[in-house]
Amino acid sequence: MPYSDRAKVYEVEYVEERDFAFVDTLLGAGGLRVLEVPCGAGRLSGRIARKAAELTLVDLEPAMVAKAAVAARASNGSIHIHTEVQNMRTLDLGRSVDLAIIPREALQLLPPSEGMEALAAVSAHLVEGGLLFVDVATFRAGPGPAAADPDYFNASREDDAWGVDWTRDLPDGSRLTRQSAQRQDDASILLRLAYEIKDKLHGVESWRSEMRLYRYDPGWFGPATPDGMTLESVCGDYDGSPVSDLSPRLLAMYRKSNSLS
Repeated sequence: MPYSDRAKVYEVEYVEERDFAFVDTLLGAGGLRVLEVPCGAGRLSGRIARKAAELTLVDLEPAMVAKAAVAARASNGSIHIHTEVQNMRTLDLGRSVDLAIIPREALQLLPPSEGMEALAAVSAHLVEGGLLFVDVATFRAGPGPAAADPDYFNASREDDAWGVDWTRDLPDGSRLTRQSAQRQDDASILLRLAYEIKDKLHGVESWRSEMRLYRYDPGWFGPATPDGMTLESVCGDYDGSPVSDLSPRLLAMYRKSNSLS
C-alpha cells in the first residue's frame, strides 16, 4: 500500500495520545515557532497548534501534510502554518524555529546512521537556545500499560504470526480492520500490515503494507549530538523517569548552544 493511500485511514489507525501532556510542557505558556517533522496526518499537530504562534508541518507525503494542516487549523484558526513536503534527513526550510519535535517512533523509520543526519538537518533550523525533542520507543515488554507502548507492537508475539489488532469505524461509516505480523532482529522490527475496509455500498477493499522500524539504544543519543547542540537529558517515559531496562520510551532533549557561551 503506498504511503499516500495510508493517509486516507491514518487518523483512525494511529490515535495515540500518551505524549500529549508531555508536549504541552514543552510548549510552555505558548507563543513559540514550532516545527513538527514528520507530521503524519496531524495526530499531534492539532495539540501543538493550541499554543504555538507559528507551526511548520513537514512530511514526505503531501496528503499527510494537508491533513495535518486541517487538524492544526481546526484547533487554532488564527495560527500561521507553513507546510513542506521534504525529507527530514535533508531538511531545508529557509526559516528558524524555537522548538523542533520529531514525534513518536518517527526517527525509527531511519537506521541510526541516517537518524544522525536527520538530527543535524532538523537542529540547523533552531534559534540559539532552541530545543529539539526526539521521542523513540524501546520495544521492550514493560509492566502494565508500558507493555503496549507502542500499541502496534507485541513483544511476546512469535515472528510471522498474524493476529487481528482491531476493527474501527471510518468517518464515512465503513469499517476498517487491521491485522499485523512482525519479525524481530537485534537491529530492527519488520511490521507487516493487512487492511480490510467493509463498505455497504462498495463491498470489501483490502491491501497490505509493511514498515521497518529500527532500534535505538540510550547510548546512541550522546554521540549523535549535532554540532552546535548540547544533549540536556534522556528520560525513560513521559513522567520524566530515568532510563532503565524496562523503560518503554527514550525521550531526548537537545539544546542549541549559545554562541557566546
